[in-house]
Amino acid sequence: MTDEQPVVDKARKERSPSFPFISLKKAVERAQEMADAHKRSPARLPVVGETWGYGAKSSGLLQTVAALKAFGLIEDIGGGADRRIQVSDLAWRILSDARPGAKKQAIREAALKPRLIAEYAPHWVPERPSDAHCISELHLDRGFTQEAAKLFLRVFDETVSYANLAEGDNLSPSFQQENGAMETIAESGRPSLGDTFRALAKAAPSEPFSMQMAPGRLTGRFDITKQSEANKMIEMLGVMKAFLENDEAAN
Repeated sequence: MTDEQPVVDKARKERSPSFPFISLKKAVERAQEMADAHKRSPARLPVVGETWGYGAKSSGLLQTVAALKAFGLIEDIGGGADRRIQVSDLAWRILSDARPGAKKQAIREAALKPRLIAEYAPHWVPERPSDAHCISELHLDRGFTQEAAKLFLRVFDETVSYANLAEGDNLSPSFQQENGAMETIAESGRPSLGDTFRALAKAAPSEPFSMQMAPGRLTGRFDITKQSEANKMIEMLGVMKAFLENDEAAN
């Protein structure tokens, strides 16, 4: 059991919002250990647990798996007794992509995968409020226990530092895409369908997600089992919704 495990277990005993119990830096280290031992081959949880030094039924193993999933570093293959996990494409880019800037961008993408980190990053980066302020906000507004709030702040700070989120304006590709698209619509006054399609194209993520636009219709494909793709679908629909609201208000 790690030094932080008692704190984690205490935080988890009471209900708090879900978040990774380790920072992205530690999660990437775990992904590296997994890649070294299993490459990109799917492996059963007890086998991966041995790689990480956890027992097959330990809470640490399940929490580590959950944390790596939250950062998008592993993927599930199968379920139940047949469940296996493997290193994800995103993790593989972090671990092995030598192209200029590729690893840095992949790390930033992973840092903002967890919903709560992505939600607070625009407000707490580059300068986070005091611990007391943040703990009060998390406790009173979000239902965190005191212990869970302290742990979340530690994970948040370490992840922000590791991913260099405070560097420049590039907090989140999807955050910038969504808000850039909204600004395109807002600046155009009463937007035309052409304005909207250009804004949507600006917000559109890369493959494997795809979204096609036609007058009065959006069609596309995405994997609803992947939170990242579902979130991008929601962003795209948000852009279209903004257009429709502006158009109705003008009529």
